[in-house]
Amino acid sequence: MSSRFFLLLTSLIFFFNNCFAGTYEYEVKTVNYKNLAARLYLPKTTEKVPAVIGFGGSDPSWGFAEANGQMMASNGIAVIGLVYFKTEPGLPATLDHIPMEYFISAIDYAETVKEIDASRIGVVSGSRGSEAGFLLAILDPRIKSVVITTPSKVAWSGMTSAQSAWTYQGKDIPSMDLPELENATQIQRFNMALQDSEKVKKATFAFEKIGGPMLLISAENDQIWPGTAMTQDIMAYLKKYDFKYSVVHKSYPTGHGFSKETAPEIKQLIIDHFVQTLKNQR
Repeated sequence: MSSRFFLLLTSLIFFFNNCFAGTYEYEVKTVNYKNLAARLYLPKTTEKVPAVIGFGGSDPSWGFAEANGQMMASNGIAVIGLVYFKTEPGLPATLDHIPMEYFISAIDYAETVKEIDASRIGVVSGSRGSEAGFLLAILDPRIKSVVITTPSKVAWSGMTSAQSAWTYQGKDIPSMDLPELENATQIQRFNMALQDSEKVKKATFAFEKIGGPMLLISAENDQIWPGTAMTQDIMAYLKKYDFKYSVVHKSYPTGHGFSKETAPEIKQLIIDHFVQTLKNQR
């Protein structure tokens, strides 16, 4: 997959900052655990708090982690915000062959923090990070709640390689690549790739293995990939498997990065989801 694949940024994160602040003060700590490049956003309270693992997509910066850390820690939910390529020394240079064990180690870290209730852990991510977010919830039953923005129903190959972007136990996660189509837009290439039913079947996530409620948020006019159509497919998949947890799909008539106008509502949906599924589940 060429480097131009996913030169995108979920711009929603920039609208999250400095709005809808909650009632909790919080502190930010640099995580010193294994090889994690992460920050802990910890509410100041005498009660044990739930925690959410938060990470972005193809934008390697701290933006997604910081935005989610601010908005949820101020509402009484700890956030372990991490980056997983390029940004910090020791990380892979590109979004290629990222071990899922790296994300699992963030859950391991949560269990070492005495202020965190490790029975109440969730994950939030989006765009390319949606793939790792789903995989984390599928691979590790300690994830009890999920929020994904601009989801993909399948795993895709890396930014610079035709091999999978993700690995687990040293093996590639089954993935799909984009066809090289002359004069085609990116979304046309995605739609063409998704017509290969055999490859789609192999690369589709085992959503039925997720052990908690989900909130999925898609963009109807997404020009990066067909996120709303893929989310509808996820919903149909879960219905087929009689998924026992609640799943909510909200879509907005925007592009992949959503918009300043929709951001407040989306932000509140995310906060409310984790408050209801983690914070209030004592």
